[in-house]
Amino acid sequence: MASPTRNLKVAIIGAGPGGLTLAAILRKLEIPHTIFELDASPSARIQGSMLDIHKGSGQLALEKAGLLDVFKRHMRLDATELYIRDHHGNVHIHHSEEGEEDPDRPEIDRAVLRRILLDAVEPKTIQWGKKLVNVEVSTTTEGKNSFVLVFADGTKSSEFDIVVGADGAWSRTRTLLRSSVPPSYVGITYLWTCIKDIDTRYPRLSEYVGKGSCFTLDSQCKNGMVCAQKNGDGTMKTFAFFPADENWKESSGIDWGKTESEFKSVLLDFVDKIIPDWNDNVKDLIRECDDGEMAVRPLYRYPPGHKFEKKVSGVTLLGDAAHVIPPFAGVGVNLAMHDAYDLAQALEKIVVEGVDIGAALEEYEGIMMQRAGKNAELTAGNQGQFFGGGGLEKTVAFLKTVFGG
Repeated sequence: MASPTRNLKVAIIGAGPGGLTLAAILRKLEIPHTIFELDASPSARIQGSMLDIHKGSGQLALEKAGLLDVFKRHMRLDATELYIRDHHGNVHIHHSEEGEEDPDRPEIDRAVLRRILLDAVEPKTIQWGKKLVNVEVSTTTEGKNSFVLVFADGTKSSEFDIVVGADGAWSRTRTLLRSSVPPSYVGITYLWTCIKDIDTRYPRLSEYVGKGSCFTLDSQCKNGMVCAQKNGDGTMKTFAFFPADENWKESSGIDWGKTESEFKSVLLDFVDKIIPDWNDNVKDLIRECDDGEMAVRPLYRYPPGHKFEKKVSGVTLLGDAAHVIPPFAGVGVNLAMHDAYDLAQALEKIVVEGVDIGAALEEYEGIMMQRAGKNAELTAGNQGQFFGGGGLEKTVAFLKTVFGG
């Protein structure tokens, strides 16, 4: 980076893919920054399944951070294998990019990507177990905003020039410093299950899913979709999506609070209620879940074209904090990483060229929200294909245009 014209101190709230990508790029640019993460440690939370990292977004950001070669050493070309099945188990699409040397959307386990990003960040720049409760704003003698972060443990961290909310759909940063309504429920809830060592313990289920992902759809494309993904360590993560009221978990009649010894009965109740006539392989991806490895979550989104009213100059957002959408286009993490790429460029302009903070962030946010709006429309369209009731034949025809076969 060229010689700076001004100093800049950046606070990043959240150590998800977006926040870590931003930190990794800022380290390369030698822009001082600190990450504050709610989780107590890097291992405090079970990481999700696989991610496909796109050339024009996620990979672009990794290249800017100097991590593209590391990513390519860990990407899983075998995991690009995809099956689309009906609820009887019949295969309608089989797609793979395993033979391609440079695929557009290679897969990587989320936990592996997280480790790559964590290794690229100075350990001393991450503070774990920090729950943000308030942001105090003051004005310097130069007329610039200066921020003090207040945390639930009673500590404070001060004198930040910019605060970046990378803290997810329920962003505390957003609620404190921006006028906004919370995300809205999309009408879809999902059950998540996990089975370790799938190849050895349940080879039949491993074969059903294949090396990567398997999407099983109901015949009407209305009542549900089950997505199973095999991680590189042999762990199978399954997500059963289904239309439901927002409070379905509480009103379902299923006793979610049962003891571990009764855990299987909870899964049996779910299968009987949601997918009673689906094939046994799909049912067993849920019924054979490891004890305690289960969660039920509703999905939320911001609609295409939504905007925030900024209360304070010097505060911005990225990723789900700015534009959360359901996972039906597989773009969420890529958007967050692309946001990090664009935001890093804006911060570099502030430091090197002396561009005004407010002007630089406004330009970044315009680019970010335009991109987010297009992908929100794409996601809504895909959700309509999977749950709109248009029938399996129509949805399969649509997916063949996506995967080219």
